[in-house]
Order: sequence, then structure tokens, then C-alpha cells
Amino acid sequence: MNIFVSTFLAFLPKKYREALVNYAIPSSGAVLGGILETLTSVGLLIHGYQSFATERLAALPASVLMKAGEKGGESAIMGFGSILLLEYTFQFTTLVLLFLTVEGAVRAIAAIGSGEVLPTFPLQVLAFLQGKLEAQGREVRLGKRIRDEVQFAPNGDSLQIASCRPKSWTKLTTISYEDQFYELITTKAGPAPRQFVYILRKKPLSGVIRGLYLYHPDEAVND
Repeated sequence: MNIFVSTFLAFLPKKYREALVNYAIPSSGAVLGGILETLTSVGLLIHGYQSFATERLAALPASVLMKAGEKGGESAIMGFGSILLLEYTFQFTTLVLLFLTVEGAVRAIAAIGSGEVLPTFPLQVLAFLQGKLEAQGREVRLGKRIRDEVQFAPNGDSLQIASCRPKSWTKLTTISYEDQFYELITTKAGPAPRQFVYILRKKPLSGVIRGLYLYHPDEAVND
């Protein structure tokens, strides 16, 4: 992959990266992106301080600086510099740039040390909020949470579970219900409000129990 493309993608949360490409991003992109983020932020901090200090000093009457120099000498002038630096540090833009400086270093170190591709924090927050909104939208569309409907087959070897919310079950999941073990046969769509229907059968005594799931009909209501 082109190093510049991977550097750009490394800034994005996993959710957004997967929407753009279907393969893993090399950690070299995160290393370069982290270094560039830190160096750019440091450069902007230095340039910003120079402009800030020049503007503040120009606003001070010359007589104030002269009197300070006469009374305190060089140390008094340096004291003005310390005050300016402290004031500059607590500017909003400065705090953002300081954060990005540290973030870039952390992203680069994580990529070098463990090969982990960490996204930039502001975009990660955006992805988190988007995920929350999408989850709330899905919840509204699925309707009110109600108890699952469980129906046993006449022979008792299988059962049907209709739920208002989807289950995480796969054919490798062992579902425990009323002291019996079941496995998933198939799924199908059902009428609202229980749109998710699962057909289970009793697990053979010789079957391997993997991914045990303790099921209760009220779980959709209690989640």
C-alpha cells in the first residue's frame, strides 16, 4: 500500500477504515502519521508563541519595560517572558496543539512497539458518538422490548425462539435452557414485534460444548 495512503488511513478509527478498504493498515502508516502529527504540532506551537509574544510585548508601553529593566535588570525582562509563556500555555489553541503533540508520540510509539494502529482521538470520539446514535436509531426501529416467545416441538427435541432483538448465536454456540443444551439449526424472519426467529435442536450427548450461552426468555427486556 502507498505509504501516504496508509498514513492518512491510520488517522481514522477502525470503523471508517473498514468502510474504505477491506485489508489491514500497515503500522508504518501510523508511525509516520504520529511523527508528522507531533512535528507539525510542535512547529505550530513555536510559531504561535512567537506571534503571541510579539503581539503582547508590542501592546506594552515602552516605559513599563524600561522601568522593569531599571529595577530588576535582565531578570525582570525574563520574568515577562515567563508570564507570557504561562499565559500562552493556557490558550485553547495551545492546549489543543499540546494534546496533538503528545497524541502523535503515543500513536507512533504504539505502532513501533506493538504494531497497533491507533486513530486520532477526535475522530475516535466522533465514531463513538455516531455509533451511539446509530444504535439508538436501530433500537427505535425495532420497537418496544418484550419477552421472547418460546415454543417446543411436540417431540420435545427442538424449540423455536421468537425475539424482538437479534441474538449473537451461531451454529457453534451451545445454548443452555431449562437444564438442556441446544444448538442452532437455522434462523428466519418473523412478524413484528418478534422479528428474529431461531430454530434450535437438542445437542447430541456426544457433541462438543463450545461457546456456552445461558439463555432466558426475559433477556431482551433486561438488556
